[in-house]
Amino acid sequence: MRYQKECVETILEMCLKVIRIYDWLLDLYVLDFFVDDHWNKLPVTWRRTFEHMDPQHLGNILSNRPSNQLLPLSFLALIKTVQALTLPRESTFKKGDSKKESNNLDTCKYHPRLKNLFLKHVKLKKRHEISLMADVVVDTALQSGCNSVIDFGSGLGHLVRVLAYRDDMNAAGIECQTQLTEEARKLDLQLEYTVKKYLSPEAIAKLRRPLHFNVTLSSHQQLLSLPLPASMQNYGLIGLHPCGDLGPLLLKHFVESPNIKFICLVGCCFMKLTCDGPDQGYPMSKFVMSLDSKLSFWSREISCHAIEVYCERLRKGNYGDLKIHAYRAALERILVEHDPKLRHAPVRSIKHSDTMTFEKYCYQAIERVNLPLPTSPAVWSRGHADLAQWRRVVVVYTLRLALAPLVETVVLLDRVLYVLERNLSCEIRPVFDPALSPRNHIIIAKRI
Repeated sequence: MRYQKECVETILEMCLKVIRIYDWLLDLYVLDFFVDDHWNKLPVTWRRTFEHMDPQHLGNILSNRPSNQLLPLSFLALIKTVQALTLPRESTFKKGDSKKESNNLDTCKYHPRLKNLFLKHVKLKKRHEISLMADVVVDTALQSGCNSVIDFGSGLGHLVRVLAYRDDMNAAGIECQTQLTEEARKLDLQLEYTVKKYLSPEAIAKLRRPLHFNVTLSSHQQLLSLPLPASMQNYGLIGLHPCGDLGPLLLKHFVESPNIKFICLVGCCFMKLTCDGPDQGYPMSKFVMSLDSKLSFWSREISCHAIEVYCERLRKGNYGDLKIHAYRAALERILVEHDPKLRHAPVRSIKHSDTMTFEKYCYQAIERVNLPLPTSPAVWSRGHADLAQWRRVVVVYTLRLALAPLVETVVLLDRVLYVLERNLSCEIRPVFDPALSPRNHIIIAKRI
């Protein structure tokens, strides 16, 4: 989706106005539900409406499906506003027409025995992301007249392996973990060993082997000193879910480096963004910096949750395991009342089971804290009373999640605007299936 600079500014300003109104809801942390009495922070009309509503209906409402529930006008207005302002999440990506040697079977891409060559050692979610990301990168590279690309945070090198061996691009991966880089090189050799069984010596000789660099990036200036071959002096940048500030760092490198012809960036881990200082990852654009643009850690954290998966579980009535939020919140009240210093103590994450008692959950959760639990019957009675309110916990968490796309939209459009302010082409597309890959938007910027 292509935006004009003025349009992006308008959307961002409106999103932030709504967020400012509902900061109180976004900043509620589920652990503190009972400690801070979250339920009574909701407007009275919301409490009356959601007190006895089956969470299944909430799943329908947030999924924009028909509902016969009578809802407060303030809540309806909020939901419609969020839906109108936020980036669409349903994938619309269609692969472009590119000139390919579709009749040449003597290649990694088209040989029938090598069809699943690039799926080995790759999980389903990653297969989905790599396949579509590679298609987007190839199309963007063709439009930019650039056949070289560098992938940052390349891990085991699955994406650069596809781009090099399959799509015949000059590809390099940058990874900070030495072990992953070494494993990526081993996987390259394993792939070549398999390919040699099916392709001719001439085709083998033409294969482009990806490069793998071991670098920990702290400044985009480091990228200028990479020992790239002459064939990669002009290149495109790829970031498939770079964590925290790495995404903004890549955008800064793109806008400041004329030799970088394009960038394809999928962000994630917004809660790890630095939000102050000269190298902050949010806000990036001058316009958003001029606004009241603060996004708390908790609002950025919930914006990274899988809203489609969560709503589907609500809709199908599979929300029993969501009780785990209530278990943890009830335990939090016990810990804080025992010792306020134990607030947000790093207890173990325990999966919920319908057969698990609250007492068993608590004992397993605090194993690492090494704290004896209270023995008073009154304490356990209070804990069970809290658990009886688990539907309220689900409601408040769901209401927070309803605002999450608004926060993600602000973070992503701030990045788009950062590029547009420098008079470069930029668009953003929902490419991945959000049920498989919740952070599914790709920012595509080109220097043409």
